[in-house]
Amino acid sequence: MSKDILRIKQQEELHLSIFSTMSRAGAPLLIGLLALPALADEPGGLVTGSFGDKPLELTVASALSEATIIGNYTDVSLLAAQMEGDQGPVNLELVISGELPTPAEVALTLTFARDMGRNWSGDQDSLTLSLDEFAPGDGIVALKGTLTGQVSGGPASETRSVTFSFDTRLEELD
Repeated sequence: MSKDILRIKQQEELHLSIFSTMSRAGAPLLIGLLALPALADEPGGLVTGSFGDKPLELTVASALSEATIIGNYTDVSLLAAQMEGDQGPVNLELVISGELPTPAEVALTLTFARDMGRNWSGDQDSLTLSLDEFAPGDGIVALKGTLTGQVSGGPASETRSVTFSFDTRLEELD
């Protein structure tokens, strides 16, 4: 056989192998694939970024995070935590309030559990919020954006730069 014919024959055998595996998987595979969009609609998400020169990746606590929308006004409360790593347990609380598409009020609090007094905070005077997505639908609000600026606090009342990107899905409250 020529090389081209041999290559075509190998591709056909591969396709047959893939299709036979899929047909044996049958219903469980189909059910799993259909469940993927439902999982994507669940509240949760990630907040990634940096506190000074320290990277942080925090998981959104869906039971403690929510969004309320009344007309063009929104009130968002997001709580995220990182339990592992050299920073130790750390909590991030982000509150966003105001008229969409650019809410005027922003408050960020970072709490480090290992060191008492290592709480840091900032607001709209020291932080800039950029919302890439704010999309309510079916009781869930998709929220994506970036927060940059400075926070103050810690044991010596210092100022540190922060940059956080968030990609979350929050429960919408009535």
